[in-house]
Amino acid sequence: MSSDNPFVIDQAAPSERADFYRRAYLTVAAAFAAFALLLFASFTVPLGQAPLAFHYAEAVGSLYGALGGWATLVVLGLFWLGTSVAQSAVYASASRPAKLAGFLGYILLQVAIFIPLIWMVLLKTEGRPAEILLPACGVTGALVLGLTVAAFVTQADFSFLRTVLVVGSFAALGVVVVAAVADTSLGTWFSLAMIALMATAVLYQTWQVRTQFGTGQHLEAGFALFAAFVTLLFYVIRLFLQRRS
Repeated sequence: MSSDNPFVIDQAAPSERADFYRRAYLTVAAAFAAFALLLFASFTVPLGQAPLAFHYAEAVGSLYGALGGWATLVVLGLFWLGTSVAQSAVYASASRPAKLAGFLGYILLQVAIFIPLIWMVLLKTEGRPAEILLPACGVTGALVLGLTVAAFVTQADFSFLRTVLVVGSFAALGVVVVAAVADTSLGTWFSLAMIALMATAVLYQTWQVRTQFGTGQHLEAGFALFAAFVTLLFYVIRLFLQRRS
């Protein structure tokens, strides 16, 4: 969109901008509430003699036991496919129900990714996950707040970060492939690198929402921000878990 388009948030009337940001960030909050509720339910709703999360984590563990490091590539491939379908529904569909279905599908996808991580947190902390989850959520919240303020206060052009994200994503994929071939684990350094990459994504997505999205695209904006925030949270939790080892 051009910078003189009155429907772009930066060029809209103050009341329209305020309404857009209110609805966009309420969408993010609702997405996190649904994400937390579904994640909590997976660890509390029984399936036989154990919670649903136990059976799912056991299946993922069996996959890694059978495929080794290659299982990471399988999981990444499925995650990429699911994310692409969700993005297509949210961004390309003209139907609001289809957009909401794509958004919900992405939330479910993130729940599926988080369950094994939270299960490892439970094992590592001997049933006291707050010891890791609370500081990890605090750090993530502080990072998101700082980066959001930076994007709004500086009014800088962060479009160049798209190149950083593309190059960084391909580099991360290359590291995962090498780790799979060498059958080695991805250490703390990888989590730190991914946190830096996802912090970059938060900054870029916030700038993009401010300069590229239209006044009627609060749902799409909420999706973009939630995706960046929740992925950052994943790697922060992973880092805290690795430091606990």
